[in-house]
Amino acid sequence: MDSIISGAYDMHIHVAPDVMPRKLDFIAEAERCRDAGMAGYVIKSHYFPSAPWAQVANERVPEVHTVGSIVLNNAVGGLNPYAVDLAGRDGAKVCWFPTVDTVASIATTEHVEEGGRRPFWLDVLLSIKESGMELKPVKLIDDNDHVVDAVYDVLDVIKRYDMILATGHISVRECKAVIKAAKERGVDKIICTHVDSQLCFWDIDDQLEYVNKYGVYMEHCGHSLDSGKVTPEVLYEQIKAVGFDHIILSTDGGQKKSDYPDEVLLRFCNWMLEKGFSEEDVRKAIVHNPAQLLGF
Repeated sequence: MDSIISGAYDMHIHVAPDVMPRKLDFIAEAERCRDAGMAGYVIKSHYFPSAPWAQVANERVPEVHTVGSIVLNNAVGGLNPYAVDLAGRDGAKVCWFPTVDTVASIATTEHVEEGGRRPFWLDVLLSIKESGMELKPVKLIDDNDHVVDAVYDVLDVIKRYDMILATGHISVRECKAVIKAAKERGVDKIICTHVDSQLCFWDIDDQLEYVNKYGVYMEHCGHSLDSGKVTPEVLYEQIKAVGFDHIILSTDGGQKKSDYPDEVLLRFCNWMLEKGFSEEDVRKAIVHNPAQLLGF
């Protein structure tokens, strides 16, 4: 084994083409993964189904599994089972629930401070709003925390194609309702996204409850650590408490001004080793767990 990330799958990389600037296109990213000895990666686009890109990448760079996905933002019609069905037919293996078009994300457009750094997706939302279009959040639950009917329609398609449900940027309250509904519908592969970040923060007790009761996986991203969105202390305590059997370590990489995703993943894994986690456990979170979910 050349490095700790040999054979790894990065479940969360943003590539070009995209509305937002990205570090690499999907072919160049596959080549980077190959050269780093990685086994594959999942393309995540907030706006576009990526299975067609994955097909091209797999033809051009067959040594690496490039995996397509779909994200249920307004660009694909939100909770649109037809879009999920076509993505599944086209080979997408991951269906993310909303990210940029959540209730919380759209609410941020009402209180934007001038100056300072803000995420690119917020600039996109503001631009859409300024063009005169109404920003409509993708609503998943009602006032009683029951999922809306369209969630069940989507879950049935996810089940039919044996896709992975990833929770996106929805709140913990929404996550809990969606996870329960998913299990009712027989969806077995679930990843809770960004569980250590302010965006969708899960406390440790809730993580343990949902891991033990529903078998979900908790995702932690190297970019969040690099950018300061997550403190090392919080990250360490969450992973230590939950253990590696139900942890996914990915990068959320691909930002124009960030390091290459494979560099982020390598640094993230080495940080784990420095904190005293074993190589076996770290590789479980970047090799075994992703491969099992993806069916490779």
